[in-house]
Amino acid sequence: MTVANDVTALAELLRGQRWIDLSHTLEEDIPAWPTHARFGSVLHESYEYGDPALHHGLTMSEHTGTHMDAPLHFVREGPARYGTDEIPLQRLVCRAAKIEAPDLGAGDLLAADYIRGWEAEHGSLSHGDAVLVRYGWDERWKAGPGGRRFLEDWPGLSGEAAEYLVEKGISLVGCDTLAIDAGGTEDNPAHHALLGNEVYIVENLKNLDLLPPFSLFLALPLKIRGGSGSPVRAVALVPDDGDAEG
Repeated sequence: MTVANDVTALAELLRGQRWIDLSHTLEEDIPAWPTHARFGSVLHESYEYGDPALHHGLTMSEHTGTHMDAPLHFVREGPARYGTDEIPLQRLVCRAAKIEAPDLGAGDLLAADYIRGWEAEHGSLSHGDAVLVRYGWDERWKAGPGGRRFLEDWPGLSGEAAEYLVEKGISLVGCDTLAIDAGGTEDNPAHHALLGNEVYIVENLKNLDLLPPFSLFLALPLKIRGGSGSPVRAVALVPDDGDAEG
């Protein structure tokens, strides 16, 4: 009974939090990396055609919409060369620190000193934390031609900052841009530093402006054998103050 009571208490605690959806809706013609497969949905069964059920066939990239990068995405060899099917799930539920950087513009880099300054104001990052960087870039996300602005010269994490987060023992780094490295970056230092040290990456987040400096973060990838990445449903939990919807 003790275990049952503990589980019940945990379920009630989670239900009592404010749940914030950090994921973009998957639909046709959403922004995508130019060389990646586009999201597509094809109707295969429909009530209108006399079928007993409704279902669609989907096509997409592993890196469609709000998604997670596995180490295999940039790691060619070594112990960190694994896909989404081997990511430890316990690494994907963690305290999240939200770092605001909306003043960074096209191609700008978030420096390690910026993160240290955030820590001086809000508290030190701890081993196992997630770090979510808000540039405000999700405001550019749109399906269709209007979404092209999302694909243009976004800011990103510097290689030095990525190395600093590795040293801090961060579990995961997320952003509301197309990629963790800035647009136009050719050597992808943040990808290499993070994934090479088994720090997972979540890109194309939204609603980070709704988060306080710290929250509980959760994002689970599909269990794709040898997958370089996977779409995720990313959410954050914060104490419910009764003022806003989750």
